[in-house]
Amino acid sequence: MRKLDHRGKAILSVAAVAAVIVNAGAAWAYWRLGGAGTGVAVAGSAVELELHGRSDESEPLYPGSSAGLTVTVTNRNGFPVRITSISAGDGRVTADPAHREAGCLETGVVVSADVLAVSWEVPKNTIGVFTVPGGLRMTNSSDSACQGATFTIPVTAKGLSSAS
Repeated sequence: MRKLDHRGKAILSVAAVAAVIVNAGAAWAYWRLGGAGTGVAVAGSAVELELHGRSDESEPLYPGSSAGLTVTVTNRNGFPVRITSISAGDGRVTADPAHREAGCLETGVVVSADVLAVSWEVPKNTIGVFTVPGGLRMTNSSDSACQGATFTIPVTAKGLSSAS
């Protein structure tokens, strides 16, 4: 193994000092760097949810009774949605075709409250089916032919994106 002469030791010492100075400068710059600026993001547009309400087929309605309201929610958005409330929508409650033909025109079926509080999570690009127990009731003003029918109920929903 060769020993370094005086000149080799001097070159090695200068190189070591230069390396220390460069690394110290880099460390100082790293801790001192800051910045500010503006960025641009484009928000996507939300697609309206598709809702279908119906009476719970396992709980037939008759005058004075209540039953579950089953709601099918189609979320075609690229983000999950949390439904926070359900309300009666615009339009008439209708009975299934067989009961309509039998004379069920005045259904007497109403959503049991002005606003039904729920907490339903509908993942992105999926269909969710949820039931509100006791969400419907049938009044005494219903036609006799309506007993045992399956009803279609227009509903609206309120909610928000639950994307994190």
